[in-house]
Amino acid sequence: MKGKGKIISISLAVILVAAVSSYLAWPEKKEGVSWPSKQALPTFQAPAETLDLIYTTDSYYYQAENEAFGHDTGKADGDGWLAEAGSDAAGKAMLDVTGRKEIPAGEIKAAFNMQVDNFADEDGVVATLEVRDQTADAVLASMEVRNWDFRLPNASQSFELSFNAPGEGHELEFKVLWTGKSTLKLFDVGVFWPLRKDENLLFTSLKGVVNQTKPRIYSYTDNVRGSTGTALLDDLGLKYAEVKDNWELLNKYRSELKGLIVYDDQQPDTINLATTIAGLKNAIVAPPSLVDKLTGAPYNLPILEDLRGKFNSKLEVYGYLYDHYWKQTTHKAIVGLDPGIQSYLRDYAMGMDAAVVWLNPADEGESALLDKFLQDMPYGTGLYLGWWPDEGMGVKKTSDYGLATVASDFSSNLSVLSGTSRSITMPKVPVKPKLENKVYVSFILSDGDNLQYMEHAFWNVWNTPNRGEVPLGWTISPLMVDTMPGLLDYLYKNATPNDAFVSGPSGVGYTYPNFWEKEDGLDRFIERTNDYMKQAGLNVLTVWNYVKGEIKPEVAEKLAKHAPSLLGFTSQFGTGTIGVYGNSMPGQELNVAYGSAESDLTSGIADGLEKWDGKSPSFVSIQANPWQVSYQNFINAMNLYKDNADVVFVRPDVYFQLMRESKGLPVTP
Repeated sequence: MKGKGKIISISLAVILVAAVSSYLAWPEKKEGVSWPSKQALPTFQAPAETLDLIYTTDSYYYQAENEAFGHDTGKADGDGWLAEAGSDAAGKAMLDVTGRKEIPAGEIKAAFNMQVDNFADEDGVVATLEVRDQTADAVLASMEVRNWDFRLPNASQSFELSFNAPGEGHELEFKVLWTGKSTLKLFDVGVFWPLRKDENLLFTSLKGVVNQTKPRIYSYTDNVRGSTGTALLDDLGLKYAEVKDNWELLNKYRSELKGLIVYDDQQPDTINLATTIAGLKNAIVAPPSLVDKLTGAPYNLPILEDLRGKFNSKLEVYGYLYDHYWKQTTHKAIVGLDPGIQSYLRDYAMGMDAAVVWLNPADEGESALLDKFLQDMPYGTGLYLGWWPDEGMGVKKTSDYGLATVASDFSSNLSVLSGTSRSITMPKVPVKPKLENKVYVSFILSDGDNLQYMEHAFWNVWNTPNRGEVPLGWTISPLMVDTMPGLLDYLYKNATPNDAFVSGPSGVGYTYPNFWEKEDGLDRFIERTNDYMKQAGLNVLTVWNYVKGEIKPEVAEKLAKHAPSLLGFTSQFGTGTIGVYGNSMPGQELNVAYGSAESDLTSGIADGLEKWDGKSPSFVSIQANPWQVSYQNFINAMNLYKDNADVVFVRPDVYFQLMRESKGLPVTP
């Protein structure tokens, strides 16, 4: 019996070692991607000297403000091209886009997005829209736009032209001829065709193969910033060359491709399975609609795996992924991505050999299958990138397994940005004011933990002309150190003394620490958070949702013990309650959590003033979301109290320094 017991114990040890090694087996370096053991996410090589800029928008957009296009009248006007009646030359082209070769043969639709300044008393032609085949010197479609065709003044409206494109060998022209009758603003021209989404998936996966050796392809995926989608590249000093026809890149990089993984358009989740396999095999994801073109001349790409007709359900797809490919992928991270999202994040997932899934914890069968993946991942350090069908249930699920969610499903270019320089220069924190019996107010803008937000919508707020007027804490992710270090350095270099950066929830990923059951795993997560926050120059943490839960009521004590570099932290609930933990760290439940209007800012301050006894310092911390609260709302709220000498607005880091002093703690941890 003793011998048998010994054999069992050895077998258990072997199983344990195998389980541990399964998620540590991913090499620290894979071609051009390095992933040191202590690094949360991998680093790609430095981007090429000149990047290929491709468009993977659902529509191909020509931004009117792009100086590369022809303009015979009017001027740039922030987010479009403006021709003003009475001052600009009439009868000339306010936009002339020529030599376009990327439009395929077939039925195409062009949408001209414009606005008129006001309604005219008399109707008349404002502009003529035209699509021409320059090669054949033929007009393919045209339209006269009249004053009364606009439904509202100063509101964007789309005018569509349908045409039959001749295809390969023909160059097209898109022109807006302005008559001078009314002031007109042109935003862009969008071109749509049926296979556009299929092509976007194809070229995003091509980027996944190419960039894992050295980032050479950059995607423009939306219209959020600038006139050409290159503002981020310009800010980082990265050079680029626009690719007029994405198909040119298949010829350019053909030697790096092993072949095709064909998905089944009757089972959309095979897109995620195909992405996973393509990352492992240096292949591209092929839509069924493009297989003949890809396997024929001049590309002649072989089919490595054809997923058509293999699966009857979503569970079968991901069960197959688990049984056949999960062991080959990294277990340090997994990607959750809706199959309908085709132009984002897949290149990054492929570069780090991650499994891509879309499983809903609310569905019993999907939840059980998801458990099989998550239980194989390292408790305390594993990450789930992308997003969930339901935020709360998803974050709770990863928390149960000692993992953190990294919102990133619409991240466009992490395979390029993660290769930028990791040299980050942080400015000094302003000297805190003398502690007095005042009401100190700190504003925080949420959602910066979301990597896609940092690539896209964040810039609408950051580029506000009057940024710096109000002390504001901008939440960001400490994981920017790995995923976009050059961008983090740019933010620090362009910050005003009133701009402070704080960590979004809940450190190195969004998690509910109260649901973590394993002590040592939670300790590792907090220690890693502490390390990454130091690397990112952050010393204030945002915790979602709270630190006094039923399962782990001592989370705050653990933060004090394992994240000693922090000045303090905020959590949710809206009570404003302050506690001191481990006799060393203050934490505050926000007075206003995730405010959605300017009134939330002002009422939060008013409530703090009402509760203040006037005999000791008081602290009011207000967080608002960027989707409903603008930078101007913060300024307005501050100005409402500008004549009240009892109210002092400070950055979150200075705020916690003052709070520490008021509690008899060292101002510097």
